[in-house]
Amino acid sequence: MSSNPLIPMRLAYDTAKECYKIANRAIKTKEQTARKRLLQRTRLETEIITEAEAIIKESNKQSDDLFVLALWATFERFIRDDLQKRGKILCNSNPPVLGISIYEHFEKEVEFWKAAEILNFLKDSLFKNKTNVIGHAKQVLAYRDWVAHGKNPKKPPSVTPNPTDAYNTLNEIVETLLLYPP
Repeated sequence: MSSNPLIPMRLAYDTAKECYKIANRAIKTKEQTARKRLLQRTRLETEIITEAEAIIKESNKQSDDLFVLALWATFERFIRDDLQKRGKILCNSNPPVLGISIYEHFEKEVEFWKAAEILNFLKDSLFKNKTNVIGHAKQVLAYRDWVAHGKNPKKPPSVTPNPTDAYNTLNEIVETLLLYPP
């Protein structure tokens, strides 16, 4: 049985967020010897507090963007792998040689399906009564696309998803699929 691949990503993200909090505390340490020890061999060691805060804030924002990007990539890989496993039922059709041939084609083609189309058939099936989940997932996809393609300021996404909300949305889809193993 598959396990949820998003959980370790969330743990890593939460740990990174905690590190930003620690860095913020370290730059504000009043006692100079302690501050120097906490910041030694870091870029923040020689920065004034306001500059260090700005660096941490920008790094935190970049971390949020990269988390959403990586979260989507992991989610999408899980979905495609899940669909390929579910498609194995084709191998059991008659005659088996035809089913196997169809499955081999299906397995390759799943890699080229558009993510939005995959979300649409999930919306039409498992999420018929929760279409808002799929709508949120499409917003995460649009944001992921924007981040992955260089954050074009002329074409910003309509929504900037909160990383926790993005996780919760994609996690709900993964957990639902895990309820019905292939």
